[in-house]
Amino acid sequence: MESCLLIINPSSGKANGAELLPKILSALSTRYLDIEVRYTKKKGDAECFTKQAIHDSHQSIYCVGGDGTIKEVVNGIVKNNSGIHLGIIPNGTVNDVARSLKIPLPAEKAIENIPNTSIKKIDVGQVNDDYFISLIAIGGIPEAIQNVSVSAKTRWGALSYLVNGARYAFRQKPFRVRVTINNECRVIETSLIVLSLHNSVASMKNFFHTAKADDGFLHMMIFPKFRLIGAAVFVWKIIIGSISNDKAISIEKTRHVEIETESASLPINVDGDKENQFPLQIRILPAVLSVFVPF
Repeated sequence: MESCLLIINPSSGKANGAELLPKILSALSTRYLDIEVRYTKKKGDAECFTKQAIHDSHQSIYCVGGDGTIKEVVNGIVKNNSGIHLGIIPNGTVNDVARSLKIPLPAEKAIENIPNTSIKKIDVGQVNDDYFISLIAIGGIPEAIQNVSVSAKTRWGALSYLVNGARYAFRQKPFRVRVTINNECRVIETSLIVLSLHNSVASMKNFFHTAKADDGFLHMMIFPKFRLIGAAVFVWKIIIGSISNDKAISIEKTRHVEIETESASLPINVDGDKENQFPLQIRILPAVLSVFVPF
């Protein structure tokens, strides 16, 4: 039988990752003879653990956490050019990757479904020298998401993101960027840019209606400048899943995009983590990640 590494982020979501361990070990023991367990304590641990797992010749890695923890594991896999298999046990606040791949929620259901999974090849995004698995968002709303407290996320879940995002949308100042897609350069004044590999954004499944995890494209929305009432309308359309039908929003599908700005303090959210490095060179890496998904 094969061996695997189980990475648990004990602070993700409702901070109950460690409590799930007995159920996870029981489910994994039907498939693996040797199961190594490691807990993250700080940013970067999951990527380091992944690199070591590849060195130790584990066949699979299972990740218990949210999209940010998954991103670290993916960076460890892709940077080491590994074909190791990834299992996702969604235990974060938003869990967009799991929603897109139809991995059951909550974590307990995903654990029960471990024996009923097979491998699927999905895309990974590259931004400059790093990799992402879900989305990039640029503007004050991403900053609002980053500023949600751990206690609020634990108590209110995805609703905490929506409330804080709406609050920031009402006072969002527009910013100017230069966007290059398919060798066409445009200077745009906008209040929000969202770029995703999946249909689900901020736990809302229909943000990008046509996006699929293996379609080989980056999906991008460029919002207009927010006005007070307009901001409220956009937030409402995001909540009810009809934002992609709004004609005021520019929707793009591409394999590569470059984003530049003169605003050094403009916040960037990459899979839930704060970044601040322009210009952004973003491209799609088709079918480079092997993930366990339900039959």
